Amino acid sequence: MRVPLMTAREVIVVGGGLVGALVAFTLRQAGADVLVLDAGRRGAAWRAAAGLLTPDGEGLTGTALHAEALDSLRRWPALVAALDRASGQPVFYREGVRRQQAGGGEAVTPGEARLHPPSVVRAARAGAEVRRAQVLALHPGPRGVTVVADAGGWTAQTVVLAAGVWSAAFGVTVRPVQGQALLLESPADVGAVYGPPTRGFSRYALSRPDGVYVGATARASWATTPDPHAARWLRGVAGQLVPGVTAPVQTRLVGLRPVTPDGMPLVAPHPGLPGVLVATGHGRHGALLAPATAARVLALVQAGVPA
Repeated sequence: MRVPLMTAREVIVVGGGLVGALVAFTLRQAGADVLVLDAGRRGAAWRAAAGLLTPDGEGLTGTALHAEALDSLRRWPALVAALDRASGQPVFYREGVRRQQAGGGEAVTPGEARLHPPSVVRAARAGAEVRRAQVLALHPGPRGVTVVADAGGWTAQTVVLAAGVWSAAFGVTVRPVQGQALLLESPADVGAVYGPPTRGFSRYALSRPDGVYVGATARASWATTPDPHAARWLRGVAGQLVPGVTAPVQTRLVGLRPVTPDGMPLVAPHPGLPGVLVATGHGRHGALLAPATAARVLALVQAGVPA
């Protein structure tokens, strides 16, 4: 397929989800010329994400991700303020996440919070150049990286590959872990609450501007259609965590979380494509870790991606 080449750019971000949009926003705030190419794929993880910013709720204490999670959590308030100033759009950031204890009672970790991922993406994309395009190939060369897409072609000094699980098409070792959640039609303010894990699944419910969110399942799958068995289990979770909320289901959400073999996010130069940075593999922690990832990408771009 012959694709006409378009204007050269400083940075092209492949993937406009929560991680990609915040990477692009951070680069733009630093003065970079950025183009975002997003395929708008069904099953993109951010569309089904809860938006919980909870290292303790996610059981990260003592793990290899804990320090990065705490760093990212500290970065969120300033990033929220920058998004608000730049876009004038709220992201519904709220502090306060309760954790039910197995033996009874609740615990709260100061600074843990929640936000609304679709609103974050909209705010981060506001004012950015975003093209609907599925990237087909990346070709490094002496004058930068040529990006071939179904909607045209571009060149860039640096490409940031933030396409979630679809980054696997470009030689990144990442696999999908499907997560399902429910969004209930309820104006009730239930705050945000974690229940003790059941059969390895995290259980949580939180109020968002679009309803009460209840999650979440996890299984290795590329499927992007809801499973009725998962919906029934999630209804049971809702009854356990917020027993007074009996609202009907507004939406059944399905997202494909990108997971690396060691479970650690991959934010580094691509091992085989000079001029390409990779920012994916965040699993279920994309919203929590996105600020630290964006800061790391900015540092790598400013330092110059190894050729």
